[in-house]
Amino acid sequence: MNYLDKFRYKYDNLNEIVHLETKKIKEKTYNNQNLKNLLSSSVKVSHSLFPTIAKSIDNVFSKLGINNNFNFFITANHVETQAACAMMPQSSNAEIIITSKMVELLNAQELESVIAHEVSHFYYQHNLYPEVNKARNRTEFLNFLHLSRAAEISADRAGLIGSGDIENSLRSMLKISTGLSDKYISFNFSSYLDQLRELKELKGNQNLAYSTHPTFLNRMQALIWFSMSREYNEYFKTNKTGTYDLSKVDDKINDSIKKVAGDELDISNKEIINKALLWGALRIYLADKKFSKEDQQRFEKRFGEKVTISIKSLLNISKMSIIEKRVEEAFNEAEVLLKTDKQKIINTLKEIFAETVDHSEDSKSILEKLILKLDAN
Repeated sequence: MNYLDKFRYKYDNLNEIVHLETKKIKEKTYNNQNLKNLLSSSVKVSHSLFPTIAKSIDNVFSKLGINNNFNFFITANHVETQAACAMMPQSSNAEIIITSKMVELLNAQELESVIAHEVSHFYYQHNLYPEVNKARNRTEFLNFLHLSRAAEISADRAGLIGSGDIENSLRSMLKISTGLSDKYISFNFSSYLDQLRELKELKGNQNLAYSTHPTFLNRMQALIWFSMSREYNEYFKTNKTGTYDLSKVDDKINDSIKKVAGDELDISNKEIINKALLWGALRIYLADKKFSKEDQQRFEKRFGEKVTISIKSLLNISKMSIIEKRVEEAFNEAEVLLKTDKQKIINTLKEIFAETVDHSEDSKSILEKLILKLDAN
């Protein structure tokens, strides 16, 4: 296993999505029209034309331990400090485009951090994540954005490995974020993290919940924490013990990003999970067409007295078809959740079923249908 896999941010997980758009994307074949366009409008990197840049590229692939199946291009842009990885899913190669402003701003080691970052997007196949504008509703939209932000954390770690030094990566982040060169910047990184603390004290910026990238402040902090992990220091033999396990680092990063971007995603997901559990549990209890006192007690213990009273009132005036419709609506909403959240619902429904007295074939069939509804998406 390449250490890019070992150090991938745990919240950057394509397996969390089973989505029709993803399946369609995977079926596309590589089209070299993008390469034709770049060959027509930009200059391809070679050792004879750009020896310093070419050497940085070689250094990156040597450090990452992967083959260079890429085409690198420099495009004339003296305004925007940008780099991008253009790729088609399931392709064996990709194009990395770097602006002239980026090359002018960064030194060779800092540029290696950027190159490794972009290369890792291809290695991790981040292009298989569904486009956020293809989301079916607001919750799925927020989940897609969450995955997009997570992808950047993984790529930043690859940038650190590619540059070989935490300071190179942090310097490149600051230069790219400000557009300023060494002439104007004092690289006192703790001072920049004071800005992150100030932002958190102001309860963050809710607009960042709709961003595809974490703020550069979160990314700098995340990279520093990663460099403090036991796994990183052990693998690269830094002679440091490391402060945290990598899993703990990942959780700290996730919490830090939420403190800046807000809890809108968690709140939205929680509402859908609770709704699916409530109606799913009720449907299991009603397998025998009865809501016995024992069922009511268990239901109240899990969902509370007010909810139970409301449900009892609904049952007094509603037909079974109305309940089934509510169940269907709740599970349709739950289809957009990530697989981890779906599994939480499935596990809890199994617990609820185990607690019931009725383990008839009808009851088992209802549970299986509810699980299938979540598993099939």
